[in-house]
This record gives sequence, structure tokens and C-alpha cells, in this order.
Amino acid sequence: MAPFVHVRRVGWGDTDAAQIVYTARVGYFAMEAIEAWFGERLGADWFTLNRVHGYGTPFVRMEVDFRAPMAPPDELHTTVRLVKVGRSSLAFGLASVKAADGVLCWEGRFTCAFIDGATFRSIPVPAMFAAAVAREVALAG
Repeated sequence: MAPFVHVRRVGWGDTDAAQIVYTARVGYFAMEAIEAWFGERLGADWFTLNRVHGYGTPFVRMEVDFRAPMAPPDELHTTVRLVKVGRSSLAFGLASVKAADGVLCWEGRFTCAFIDGATFRSIPVPAMFAAAVAREVALAG
């Protein structure tokens, strides 16, 4: 099984007055890629986790290192790896490159925690995801 890669094209609305991606958009790009990972690798996007299963996955840490500017119409390929699992937390390592030339644009680490949607208290990683989570951590190796 290959690492998960999310594909996204930079749009005009992602840019700032300097005509490059607005810094704050990179957090959105990361969240979008991680939600796609949840849907593909765990079988439940955040809407389904929340509305069907009653779980939340708020982020407790976000860290980004910027490496190269991005602008329309760059196509970004963001690799999402599950690098660490805690009792209730999942830590992801992301790296985003331009498809055209492989230039690394940004990389980061993002940690979310499973919570009970009704009480907002942390809960262990749900058993229904245990096998998929173990597989993903092994893949990130």
C-alpha cells in the first residue's frame, strides 16, 4: 500500500496581494488533505465521524515549515502520513510538492484528538479504526 497523496490545484482565491498563496491557506490545505485521508483510509470523513458516530477530531497542534512559494495554477501533491498514535491522538506528517517539478513547498506536523461529541472529552481511538490506524502507522514506518 502506498502513502496517501491528496491532489489540489491552487486557485486565484488562495492568493494574497503578492499573488502567491496566502500563508493562512496552507493550514486549510493541510486540513483538507487530512480529512481526505480520514475518508479514504478510515472510511469516514469528518462529517460522518461527527454526525453518524458522534466523534469529533479537533486539532491540538499545527506546525508548518514553508519551503517555496505557490501560485495558480500550481498542482500540489500533499503526502499524508500517520506518524504517531497516542491514547486518543493521531499525529500526521505532511509534505506538499508541486506536481510539475517536485519542488517541496511546505511540510508540517498536525495532531488531532478523538473526542466524544456530546461531552467534548477525549476518548481512546475508536476500536472500529484500530486496524486501519495500525496499518497506517506501519506504512509511515
